[in-house]
Amino acid sequence: MSEYKYTKIEFENDSVKKWWRPKIDKKKLKHLHQKRDLPAILNTVIYFSILVILGYIAYLSWGTWYSVPAFLIYGTFYSFTNARWHEYGHRTFFKSKILNDVFYEISSFLQYLESVSWRYSHHHHHSRTLHQNIDYEIQVSRPAKLFSLFFLECFRIGFIWNEFKKILLHSMGIMTPVALDCVPKDKRKKMILNSMFLMIVKIVLIVWAFNIKSFLPLMFIFTPNVYGGIFLQFLVMTQHGGLKADTWDHRESTRTFYTNPILGWLCYLNMQYHIEHHIFPQVPFYNLPKLHNLIKDQMPEPNSSFISALFEMIPAIIKQSRDPKYYINKV
Repeated sequence: MSEYKYTKIEFENDSVKKWWRPKIDKKKLKHLHQKRDLPAILNTVIYFSILVILGYIAYLSWGTWYSVPAFLIYGTFYSFTNARWHEYGHRTFFKSKILNDVFYEISSFLQYLESVSWRYSHHHHHSRTLHQNIDYEIQVSRPAKLFSLFFLECFRIGFIWNEFKKILLHSMGIMTPVALDCVPKDKRKKMILNSMFLMIVKIVLIVWAFNIKSFLPLMFIFTPNVYGGIFLQFLVMTQHGGLKADTWDHRESTRTFYTNPILGWLCYLNMQYHIEHHIFPQVPFYNLPKLHNLIKDQMPEPNSSFISALFEMIPAIIKQSRDPKYYINKV
């Protein structure tokens, strides 16, 4: 039985009524919702080209001490398939629904995420962002668990273990709470088949590595999420870390900060504009800076950089480990 109280439909109806919305010209907002293939294709080609090049360099370095920095760089860059999983999943990346779905499946696979359950749990996350005991994607619990956040999850140990258990159960047809609460019944068969496929791939990779007596095959897929996830862990934590839970105002629960185009546009797909993304999740990533400029006078002051966001967030999370009611007041 699920411990969660509301159905998906109730979430949608409830959230539409309650969430705070900024004042914005409807024509301008409609223009910002328009999808464009050129920036989407350009971003995708650049990212995956660099990923392949970094992977090849890492392959050439195998067996030498150069492999340590080579795989660390590859793994860190690989971890940003997480941002792609997120954006392709919103179907705002390309004009084509098929292209969005194809690259969503690719990115989900690289992240070792079962695509169906995550598509609907993320929709659930947007419906009740940071509402405790309801939102399945709360990264910083109350009280905050410091050892998990600042060590275990830097290597995604808890996350990967929980995802593995979920995939294993779903592959056997056993429904988890997230499946029961978020995934429509007519989508569960596909979720089960996806889970079976992921289990088979994982077994094949392990058997392959064992037979050739080398860990090398595993260094290029799935495990980069472990050895290359430290930077991403702190980056994603800035989205909601240290802020107010159980609120209907994204300005209180979500953080925006400024950063450079390489991190922001190429790697993170402009998710540094996270308040804007949560208020208008159907605005494509390449239009988020424009959206930010239109409504920034109604928003909290953004952090000036990623480092600034960390200096604000980390002390707050430490305080939340002792006082679950503490939060940074941004509004």
